[in-house]
Amino acid sequence: MNDTSNQVELLDGVTKTAVDAIDLIVKPVVWYSIAMLAVECHYYPTSASRENPLFFLWSERVVACLFTLEFIIRWVRHKGQKFFPLTPFGIIDFMAILPFWIGFIPAVKPYLHLVRTLRVMRMLKFFRYSRGLQVVALGFYRAYFNLKPLMLATLMVLLFTMFALYQVEGPHQEEFRSLFTISWFLEVTGTTVGYGDLSPSSTGGKAIVMVYMIAGLAIFMACFSAITKAFEKVFSQAENPEFNPLQEFIIVRRKREKLEELFKDVGTTNADAAWEEPEEEISLAEEQTDSTTQ
Repeated sequence: MNDTSNQVELLDGVTKTAVDAIDLIVKPVVWYSIAMLAVECHYYPTSASRENPLFFLWSERVVACLFTLEFIIRWVRHKGQKFFPLTPFGIIDFMAILPFWIGFIPAVKPYLHLVRTLRVMRMLKFFRYSRGLQVVALGFYRAYFNLKPLMLATLMVLLFTMFALYQVEGPHQEEFRSLFTISWFLEVTGTTVGYGDLSPSSTGGKAIVMVYMIAGLAIFMACFSAITKAFEKVFSQAENPEFNPLQEFIIVRRKREKLEELFKDVGTTNADAAWEEPEEEISLAEEQTDSTTQ
């Protein structure tokens, strides 16, 4: 028993020392990897790393092997806890080595020059070391729960407008006979970019787009408000030196789970009776108001 305990302690000490050493060089190595990617793309934009000078190939191999070793060591240290590859940091570390190991798949060989651009995802590793990035991610995470119904409303408006333009404007313009082209037009219009390369010509098509722009702008402003509100709360919390953004992720998730449990009957037959409850509360409040007035 003591021998096993000593071995566990020894392994934990070795892996901790290795992780501490890796933590010192991760950020410089990531920047080095991105710099090499920029140089390689500039001078060899269409060829894969295997076709370029060996320096680029071996440089990537050393970086990928280092991050793979880090992934394995952190996995070992995480033993006995949640499955490391499925944790947020585990996913980030896996994405950092994915562009290298995916290159050994034969089917990917013709696209290696495209796969190498995925090395930029290694910058996500900064999330482990940057409190600022954690705060920003927490802001979007808070906003996500309010954005979900807005995104559903956006999807409904987009689909309705897309098929309406397909039927009304399609006979007048060939471009509007493509649902993908219509989706492109609606996205550009809804985000107020407006390239001007496409527009309806019929009266019906113009009327549909007018309604869409009003609805789209309203939803866009609602999304902007949800994000702004979430970031205001997060930034105010971040001013506290003891505030831990990573723990706040768990707290927010648990609160949302409780809310979802409370609202689980919404949209079911059990929710039908809920329409009567506000009326009773209002009438009771009115009676109290009247008695107070008298």
